[in-house]
Amino acid sequence: MDVLTGCTGSVAAEVVKCTAKPVIRHVGYLFRFKKTFVDLTEAKTDLKSEQQKVREAIDRAAMNTEVVEKDVETWLANVDKLLAKVQAFENKVQENSRLCNGWCPDCIRQYKLCKEAIQKTKAVKELQADRGKFSELTHRAPTPGIEIFSSSDFEVFKSTKLAFQQIMEALHDDNNKRIGLHGIGGVGKTTLVKEVFKKVKELNIFNETVMIVVSRTPDVRKIQGEIADCLQLKLEEESDTARANRICLRIKNVEKILIIVDDVWTDVKLEDYGIPSCDDHRGCKILLTTRSVYVCNLMRCQWKIPLNFLVEEESLALMKKTAIVDDCPGLNDDVVLEVVKECKGLPIAITTVGKALTGKSLNEWKVAMRQLRKSRLVDIEGVDKDKNAYACLKWSYDQLKLKTKLCFLLCSLFPEDYNIPIEELTRYAMGLEEDEDFHSLDEARSQVRAAINSLKDSSLLLEGSRKEFVKMHDMVRDIGLWITSKGENEFELRACTRLERNTNLEGATAISLIGYNTEQLPDNLVCPRLNILLLGGIRSSKEISNTLFEGMNCLKVLKLHGKILSSQSLELLTNLRTLHLNGCNFSDDLSSLGKLKRLETLSFYRCGMVALPSELGEMVSLKMLDLTDCYKLERIPPNVIGRLSQLEELIIICSFKNWDVEGTTSEISNANLSELNSLRRLVILSLRLNSNHLPKGFVFPDLHRYYISIDCPFWTYVTPNDCGSLTCINSRTLEIKDLNASSMNALKSLFRTVEYIWIESCEMECIVDTIEGNHTATFGNLVVLYLKEMSCMRTICEGPNQYEIFSNLPVLDAHGCPRLISLLSLSLAQSLKKLKELYIFECDEMKQIISEEGMILESHGQPICLPKLETLWVTNCGELEYIFPISVARGLQQLERLLLRELPRLKKVFGHWRSWGLRNRESPSNYRLPKIKDY
Repeated sequence: MDVLTGCTGSVAAEVVKCTAKPVIRHVGYLFRFKKTFVDLTEAKTDLKSEQQKVREAIDRAAMNTEVVEKDVETWLANVDKLLAKVQAFENKVQENSRLCNGWCPDCIRQYKLCKEAIQKTKAVKELQADRGKFSELTHRAPTPGIEIFSSSDFEVFKSTKLAFQQIMEALHDDNNKRIGLHGIGGVGKTTLVKEVFKKVKELNIFNETVMIVVSRTPDVRKIQGEIADCLQLKLEEESDTARANRICLRIKNVEKILIIVDDVWTDVKLEDYGIPSCDDHRGCKILLTTRSVYVCNLMRCQWKIPLNFLVEEESLALMKKTAIVDDCPGLNDDVVLEVVKECKGLPIAITTVGKALTGKSLNEWKVAMRQLRKSRLVDIEGVDKDKNAYACLKWSYDQLKLKTKLCFLLCSLFPEDYNIPIEELTRYAMGLEEDEDFHSLDEARSQVRAAINSLKDSSLLLEGSRKEFVKMHDMVRDIGLWITSKGENEFELRACTRLERNTNLEGATAISLIGYNTEQLPDNLVCPRLNILLLGGIRSSKEISNTLFEGMNCLKVLKLHGKILSSQSLELLTNLRTLHLNGCNFSDDLSSLGKLKRLETLSFYRCGMVALPSELGEMVSLKMLDLTDCYKLERIPPNVIGRLSQLEELIIICSFKNWDVEGTTSEISNANLSELNSLRRLVILSLRLNSNHLPKGFVFPDLHRYYISIDCPFWTYVTPNDCGSLTCINSRTLEIKDLNASSMNALKSLFRTVEYIWIESCEMECIVDTIEGNHTATFGNLVVLYLKEMSCMRTICEGPNQYEIFSNLPVLDAHGCPRLISLLSLSLAQSLKKLKELYIFECDEMKQIISEEGMILESHGQPICLPKLETLWVTNCGELEYIFPISVARGLQQLERLLLRELPRLKKVFGHWRSWGLRNRESPSNYRLPKIKDY
C-alpha cells in the first residue's frame, strides 16, 4: 500500500510538473493581455516604417530606370497581406472591448485574442527580419529595344515590302551570315531595319537582337557601350580591346544572335566592337545598312539587297499621311500630286515637305510646288534647315573624294532625266582640272570613270539608257544645284541654270542652259569668274553674237549646241581648254581657232564645216580632235594633223574621207595618213578610210584603243553600237575589206591587242602563218573573228605550233569561204578552250570542221575539247559529211543550240573518219548533250 501510495505520489508530482508550465503560460495569456497588444502595435509600426523605407528607396531607383528585385516584390506583397491581417485583428479586439464595455471580460475570448496577438507579433517580427536578407533592392533595367517605339513611320510599300521579304528570307537561310541593305540616303534603310528588329523579336527567331549605329566617324567606346547595354552586360575594363573581348565572350554565349549595324560607310572592323566573325561564331548574323553597294562588297555581304525609290502612287499615299491633307480645306489631289512629283520618290523628301505643309492652305502648297520646281526645297516655309532631304544627301556629298565631288556637281548641270554621256562629262572635267592632275587624257578618263562608279555605288548616280551614259535622280540633282547655287564648295562653283531678266551673273562660275529656252540670248554676258558655259536647245536663238564671250576671260569649258557662230567670237577665250561644238555651223573659215593656244580637247560633233583651217595646226596644247559625223568635211590641209605634237586622240568617224596618198598627184591638197607617224603621243585612233588611202609601207602606230574601218560598209557585226566617239573611244576593233596580204602589214602592230575583227574579201590564203613572224602574241585578246567572202583562204592558220593562237576567242564566224576544206587544225581546235559560238555558212568545199590530220591522238585518249561551246550553226556546206568526231562529243557539255541546215551529204552529227585507224571504236549513242535546247 505504501508502495502504491509512493508510486501514486511520484506520478502526481510528474503530472503537475509537466502540466504546470503550459497552464502557467495559458493563465499568463489572461494577465498579459494588455502588454501583448502593445507589443503587436509596436512590431506593426516598425514593419510599416521598414516598408516605407523600402518603397522610398524603390521610388528613387525607378527615377534612375532601375527595377525591383523579384524577392523584394514578394516581400512587399507579404507585408501588405500581413498588415491587412493585423489590422483586421485589431478591429476584432476593439469590437470585443466594446461588447464587454469594461465589465466582466470573457476569459475564454480574452485568452484566444491574446494567443492570436502573440502569433501575429511573431509573424511581423519574422517578416521584418527577412528585410535584412536582401543584398539589393533593385537592379538596372535592360535598355529597351526598338520594339517600344512607335512604328507609325513604317509604311508597307511595294519597294519596302520586297526588301523586307528579302531580308527575312536571308535571315532564315543559314548560309547567309552577312546581309547588306543599300540605297541612297533618305530612302528609308534605317526605318526598314528597325521594323526587321521588331519582327525578329516578335517571331523569336534569335535569342538576342542588337542594333548599333556606326556612322561615318564611329566612336568605338560608345558603340561598345550600346552593345553592352543591349546585352545587359556590365563593362568594367578600361581599354577598348579588353572591352571588345568581354563583349565577344558574351556574344559567343548566345546560341543565335542578330546584330544590325546601321549606317556603314566603309570597311568596318566589327572585331573592334567585340562582334565576332561569322566563322568564329556560326550563330551570329550581321545585317548592315549602307549607301554604297561597294561597302557591301567590302564587308563581304553574301546577300546584297537594294532599297529603291517609291513609285508615284506610293509617294502620294505617304504625302497624304504625313501632311494630313484631309484637314486642309480646299486642297485637291492635283496640287498634292504636283508637289509629290517634285519629291521624286525619295521618302525623306516627301516627309520633309509633308511635315512643313501640314495644316497649310492651298496657296502655301502652290508656293511650295514652285520652290521645288526651282530646286529650292530649303526655301519652303517650315522646312527644318538641318533635318531635310538636302541635309541628308549633302552629307553623302561631303564624304566624297575631291574629283568625285567635281563629277557630281558637273552632272547636276545637265537637265532633269538627261542621259549624261560619260565621255562628254570626262572632257568637261579635264577642262576644269589643272594640268598636273592628269598626265594624259586616258588617265583623266580612268579617274572620271572611277568617280562615276563611286557615285553609282553610293546611289548618287543611276544607270543611263546605255552603258556609256548615266542619269542623276532629280532630287539628287537638286542637291547639286543647291550646293553650287551658294558657291560654298571646294571648286567655288556657283551655278546658274536659268537666264532671267536682271539676273546678276558676275559671281557665277558655271552657267548651264542645256534644253532651256529663252526668247533671245543677249549680245554680251558679263561673267568675269565664269569657268564653264553650256549652251544648247535655245530654239529661238541660233546665232551667237561676236561679243557674247567678251566678258568671260576665265572660261575653261564651252559647249555650244545647234548654234551659228564665227570663230572670231572665240578668239578672246585664251584660257579655254575644252571646246565641245555639237551640230554647229560657222560664218567664217575657223582660222581664229589657231589663237586658242591652251585648248586641249576640240570636238566638232556633227558640225557643218567644209574644211579645217591650216591655223588649226598652231594649237600647241591640243590633245584630242574629234570630227565625228562631220559629213560635209572635205578638206584637211596637209601637215595640220602632223603638227599637233601633243595629240593623244584623233577621231574621224563618218566624216573626212579624202586622204591623199604620196605620189598619186602632183600637188598634195589634203592630209596624208603618214602624218599619224609624227604623233608620238597618239594612243587612240578612230577612222574610216579606203584601202587606196594606205601609203606604201605605212604601218599604223602602236595604239591603246582604236576603231579602224577600211573599205567596209557603214555597219558590220563588229561595229560598236554607236559609231560615234562615245563608244569608239573604248574600242579595239578592225574592219578590213579588199586588202591583200602585203597591205595587211599596215595593221600588224594592232593584231596583238585587237578584240573585234571583221575580214572580208581579202586576198589571203590564211589569217595566221606560224612559219614566219612572231605569232605567239598575235590575236591573244580576240573576242570575235568574222571571216566573210574569203575566196582565197584555204585554212585559218598555216604551220605548226598553233596551240596559243586564238586562245581567248569566244566567237568564230566563217561565211562564204569556198576553198576552205577544214576550218580548224587539230592543234588550233584544242586551243579554243573559251570558244562559245561557232557559225559556219556557205563553205562549199568544206569536208571537215576539224582536220583529219593528227587524229591519231584520239587513240591515246587525248580528246579534242571545246568545253565552253554553247552554240553551233552549220548551213549550206554541201560536202560536209560529219560535224565532229565522237571524241569532241565528250567535251560538248555546255552545248545548248545546234542548228544544221542545207547539208545534203551529212551522214552523222558525230561519226568516225576512215583514216583514223582507231583501235577502240565508240558509238555516238554513248554520248549525251545534257544542256541541248534547240536542235
